[in-house]
Amino acid sequence: MTEPHDPDPNSSQDQLTLLGPIKLALNPILGIGHTILELIGLISVALSASPLLLNKKRRRIFLSLFFRQIYNTGVKALYINGAVAVLIGAVLISRLFEYLPQQVFNEQFGYFFMVIVFRELGPLISGIILIARSATAVTAEIGYLRLRREFQVLNGLGISPVFLFLLPVFFAFPLSLLLMFIYFDLVVFLSSYVVIWISDPSANFLVLLLAILDQISLNEIAINAVKALLGGMMIGVISIHFGAKVEDSYSEVSDAISNSTTTQLMVFFVINILLSLLAYTQ
Repeated sequence: MTEPHDPDPNSSQDQLTLLGPIKLALNPILGIGHTILELIGLISVALSASPLLLNKKRRRIFLSLFFRQIYNTGVKALYINGAVAVLIGAVLISRLFEYLPQQVFNEQFGYFFMVIVFRELGPLISGIILIARSATAVTAEIGYLRLRREFQVLNGLGISPVFLFLLPVFFAFPLSLLLMFIYFDLVVFLSSYVVIWISDPSANFLVLLLAILDQISLNEIAINAVKALLGGMMIGVISIHFGAKVEDSYSEVSDAISNSTTTQLMVFFVINILLSLLAYTQ
């Protein structure tokens, strides 16, 4: 009678050794895929809940929450946004006056302002300020509400957390970011003009302004608007997503803020780079 064949222990050990690195490589990819699906789900929830705003009473409540979010994310960020814009305008953009030939200064100043400030620095710096200042606060707020089980209380009272927390952020963040873009560009121009005027009192405000406006096409405006709307929406949704993952521990709130900020920066940079590349190909 033939004895049963014992499996080779070395073969099993080799398989385990091979599976380890494969799992380590696949886990981050699967995690990213799962996060993307959850973010898409949150966006669809926000869009499907939007018809609730057609109700007059609900719209009144929403508008109060929406304007509160605009005030917290956009208006309160004006001082830091303006301070950075003044530094860039006074220290960086105004230096063009010293390096560009006077004969082509007006035309070249408008072009460099459009490429450096309007297309690149304005969106990037405004988005970073929104992430650092407002998105982290939203993540922490949602995290602490989850920790104290207040969403269950709201559901028990028949109040939708989606309507109270997701919708205001979903709509307010893109608008706030767009307003921050405009404000940043305006302050950079004004501060750079002041420094240029101090160096050369004959510098014409209107000529420089028209040189910039002449360089800003409808394509540039549309791409910047998409950066604000898509970037702001993703920043807001990511804040809600990671805040809602908090369950049992206060340490999870800090983890949620860290993971949320990292993801927001990555997503926002990718959106800006892709849309900027689209602008350069036009």
